[in-house]
Amino acid sequence: MLDNARALLYIGAEAISDTPGSGLIVNRVRIGLAGIGGFGATHVAAASRLADESLVRIIAFADPRTDAPDAARLRKSGARGYSDGMALIEGEPDLQLLCVASPPHTHFAIAEAALSRGIHVLLEKPPCLRIQDLRRLIALEAENDCFCAVGFHDVARPQVITLKRLLCEGALGRIRAVHAHARWIRTDRYYERADWSGKVEVDGALTLDGPMNNALAHVLNLSAYLAGDEPHEFALPRWVQGELYRSNPYACEDTSCLRAQMNSGVELCIHLTQAASTQHRRCWRVVGDHGVAEVRDGEPIALPVETIPWVEPENPTLTLLRRLVEVATGSDEPLLMPLAEAEGFLLLSNGAYESAGAIRAIPPEHLEERILPDGRYNHVRHIDTWMRDAAISGRLLSECDIPWAMSTPRFDLDGYNVFPVRWAP
Repeated sequence: MLDNARALLYIGAEAISDTPGSGLIVNRVRIGLAGIGGFGATHVAAASRLADESLVRIIAFADPRTDAPDAARLRKSGARGYSDGMALIEGEPDLQLLCVASPPHTHFAIAEAALSRGIHVLLEKPPCLRIQDLRRLIALEAENDCFCAVGFHDVARPQVITLKRLLCEGALGRIRAVHAHARWIRTDRYYERADWSGKVEVDGALTLDGPMNNALAHVLNLSAYLAGDEPHEFALPRWVQGELYRSNPYACEDTSCLRAQMNSGVELCIHLTQAASTQHRRCWRVVGDHGVAEVRDGEPIALPVETIPWVEPENPTLTLLRRLVEVATGSDEPLLMPLAEAEGFLLLSNGAYESAGAIRAIPPEHLEERILPDGRYNHVRHIDTWMRDAAISGRLLSECDIPWAMSTPRFDLDGYNVFPVRWAP
């Protein structure tokens, strides 16, 4: 029997027949897109694919730029345009599902407005920036019988789902640690692409636009997923110890590390930088009593029992949206990356900021200016090797005799409800 949310969506969806007289009924969910530029283009592509399959109809989109990519095509298909997500929600009383890919500091307000109206949401990462805001959204989702999935698309990859199942079946024995590192490059063009990029706050709202909450947020979330005891379970941190640094002339961190003890007993150690010498593949190293498994972008995952091939049957954001549409219209399959499971990610992020207390500038004598075709940036000398070795050994940068690194205290997350407590912009 369908629950209220599914029943209302089913009744409200458009019943059409693909072939006249065939009797084949397809329910097209009325969908809106809040943000169609940047990564929002991936949401446009995913929704358009489902529209081609007669699963959804895109009725509206929002973007402050009138010349935003895909805007003309969406208008031509009959979708109405708005300047922002809030205006879209107010102007479309028949909206049933909203994809949110607007700037990170706007995610909470738009998702709050949508969920308050019983509208299902695909919410791009980060879902929000404060733990109290996440818990508010979770409560609204339950109160209004609707569903919200978060755009942490790595957990929708088939090879990751297979790995998690095998880990839970004991392929590595008891899991002791997940050590992850991501060493990327971001030039000034990246930081200057929008007025919120690389900032701690904008217009009085927290942005926290460092790698931990934006480009490399997936590393935290997937680490919490791999540390969970059950196939669909994410572990939660009990405490976090974090260090935040910046090498470039932007307010937010571009280099960070954290260690956390999870409620599953697994230790996490995560290192991130956007000031590397070259672009490396992201890596998660799962350490168990009976061996180690490494997850690297695009590579097979080797375990003692088998090797999992890297497969990509479809874009993982499309997979997330497809499953959300299916669940909202009656499927008994589990929602991929449900909102409540993002708590581990947000506690890791908030806890790292609380532990660090501040973002520390790396002295210029440890930096090297580099010029690339798409802009300039300050490379942190030796950071590629330091981060790899520190992550593998489970150490923080301050524990590796690095001259500019500073130790920080652990931040206890027992009873933690409000960010920030110790950290200040």
